[in-house]
Amino acid sequence: MKISIINGSQKPSGSNTGIILSTLNNLLGKDNDIDNYTLGVKQFSAEIYNKIVLSDVIVFAFPLYTDSIPSNMLKMLIESESFFGREKAKETVVYAIINNGYYEGKQTHIAFEIIQNWCDRSGVHFGGGLGQGAGEMIGATQKTPLNKGPFNNLWRALKLLAEKIEAKEPFGIKYLSPYFPRFLWKIMAHNTFRHPLASKNKLTKKDIVSKIM
Repeated sequence: MKISIINGSQKPSGSNTGIILSTLNNLLGKDNDIDNYTLGVKQFSAEIYNKIVLSDVIVFAFPLYTDSIPSNMLKMLIESESFFGREKAKETVVYAIINNGYYEGKQTHIAFEIIQNWCDRSGVHFGGGLGQGAGEMIGATQKTPLNKGPFNNLWRALKLLAEKIEAKEPFGIKYLSPYFPRFLWKIMAHNTFRHPLASKNKLTKKDIVSKIM
C-alpha cells in the first residue's frame, strides 16, 4: 500500500508533530510503501503533488493554530485540489492527526471539520483521526516512551490508527488528553513555555494581558 504522510508543522525540526509521526511510522507495517513529506514554510512542487495524489492513504499531521489549521497547510490543501481533480482519487482515504497546546483534545474539532470539508471537495474519503491535547508536553516528555508515560493513551490510539490505515477503514475522530492532571499541566505550561518565551522576548505579564485585551 502506498501511504503519504505529511508533516504540516512550520518547525524545521524537533516538532511535536514529528514525534507523533515517528511513532506512527514505527507502528505501520514494513511492507507498506511510505513517503514522508515535511511541508514547513515552503510549498510542495508539482512533482510531489503528483506523487501524493496517487497514494492509497494520506495522513495529514499538524499543530493547531488559533483553533484552525496553519496557513502553510491551508495553502497546500488549496493548491492540491486541482491535482486531485486530474486523478481518480475516489479510493484515497485521508486521516488527520492534530495536536494543540490546550489540555483538551476536543479543541481540534474545528480543524477536523476543515479537513473533512476539504475531503468532500477533493473527492477523497475522510477516515477520521486523532485530536491530541497538551501537545507541547509531548516534546517536554520525549525522553519517556509514549507507551510508558502520560501519553500511553495516544500510543494505543496510534496503534489502532495504524491498523485502520493499513485496512483503509474508518477510524472516526478520537479526542485525547494526557494522563496528567489538568491543573499541573496549566502550571507546567506557564512556567516551562509561556513565561520563558515572554522573558526571552522582553515581555512582562502586563504586556501579554494588554495584547489579549
